Amino acid sequence: MITYKNILKTTACLTLVLGMGSCSIDDIKPNNQLTQENTIRDEASAQQVLNGVYDLGREFDLAFFPLHLAAYGNEGMITGGLSGGQGFNTNEVPVENRYLTNVYNGHYKIINAANFLIQEVEAGMAVGISEESKMSILSQAKFQRAFSYFNLLRYFGQFYDLDSSYGVVVRTEFSSELNAQPRSSVQEVYNLIIEDLEFGAANGPMFVEHFYTGSLASKALLAKVKLYVGDYAGSAVLANEVINNGEGYALEFQYGDIFNNSFYSSEVIFAPFSGPGSEGGSKMDQINRTTFSETLRSLADAQVGLANDGDLTGTGAAYDPRFSFAYSDATKGVNAQGKYPFGSTVGSQNNTLYHLRLAEVYLIHAEAEARRQGGDLDAALASLNALRDRAGVTPIVLADKASLLEDIRQEKLLELFFENGESWFDVVRYDVLGDLTASSVKATLTSGNKFVLPIPSQVLIGNKAVNQNPGY
Repeated sequence: MITYKNILKTTACLTLVLGMGSCSIDDIKPNNQLTQENTIRDEASAQQVLNGVYDLGREFDLAFFPLHLAAYGNEGMITGGLSGGQGFNTNEVPVENRYLTNVYNGHYKIINAANFLIQEVEAGMAVGISEESKMSILSQAKFQRAFSYFNLLRYFGQFYDLDSSYGVVVRTEFSSELNAQPRSSVQEVYNLIIEDLEFGAANGPMFVEHFYTGSLASKALLAKVKLYVGDYAGSAVLANEVINNGEGYALEFQYGDIFNNSFYSSEVIFAPFSGPGSEGGSKMDQINRTTFSETLRSLADAQVGLANDGDLTGTGAAYDPRFSFAYSDATKGVNAQGKYPFGSTVGSQNNTLYHLRLAEVYLIHAEAEARRQGGDLDAALASLNALRDRAGVTPIVLADKASLLEDIRQEKLLELFFENGESWFDVVRYDVLGDLTASSVKATLTSGNKFVLPIPSQVLIGNKAVNQNPGY
């Protein structure tokens, strides 16, 4: 089993190798760098760089972006001062948003670090490393690269159109100097993501701590990616393999146990490391600057009792228990949202950011199975109802395929709100697939141009080969 040791110390090696400019990936220039020849010397130094790659995913600007995505979609609203929050509630984000620049650059820092590690390990610089350890390190680095590209594509590219030229800039080599490069097509970006995740699924370690990514995490993310690209049969098979894993991952008996147990939860497949004090975690304590949307509230209210009889006093009566856990007086905690219970006081425990958990894989399986040619709607329904059973709400009764797909979308909102923005991407995908009209879900989604965030103006200044998204 891999362990995560001395996280602050192990990042020092990577920090010396990688610096980050203010404009874009094209400005990456190492500061006080070690030479490429002596940074990775053996297995231990390769592992140090890998830990640094993981740590980059916990940086401030990446560690609470789900809050922005929730406001951009139909989960919630930004109600207080949130860095870069302007325009997200109304789907009118300005191109001058500097926070978006940092989100963009933060993902490319991970990609560049992963590229460096892959390049050096494949070149044989880690002397004496076993083949098993080599494959483990490479698979984790490739997962991080794939995950970052998937996020970038969903935020800044037309991820829903495989024929679109509006992908993102693809780099597979370590960059240490300015080198402007245009965007790749959406299909080209997906090709790299799928290739990296297939490698990870085949070669990744098993029985890893949940803040590392093993073979199972690669399979889970690959199932999601295949759902996005329309390979529903492949997605359903992979999701089913993850659900029926042999590594002990299983749904928690109680919804609240997921968040009480943090990344130790039996259903958390990948969540960045979070610890007390300086060990760090996400900045999801800033969820106290948001609130739920009326869409989420009314949907939660409709699951139990009569219309508009929900009550958040006490433990929260007549609401979906997942909504009550997050927002009732008894369980909402210091941040007014029970999924992220830890405040920002010095030395306190830090909050976990949930990138992948098993409940989402159940819903990926449900949708993929429902959409695939000749799909088994009863099997799809069973995956959906497994979550409703756990939540303690009435199981869905099968009517037809269209109704089932809508039930799956709504269930994802009830299950995953304020976790990773997935309900927002569902709105986009369902609109493009003809299952709904986005403006009927959120009135400010008045144009398909709003399905993609703008390429930040600072990025365009730093890389003049990149063109802006339509409508900005």
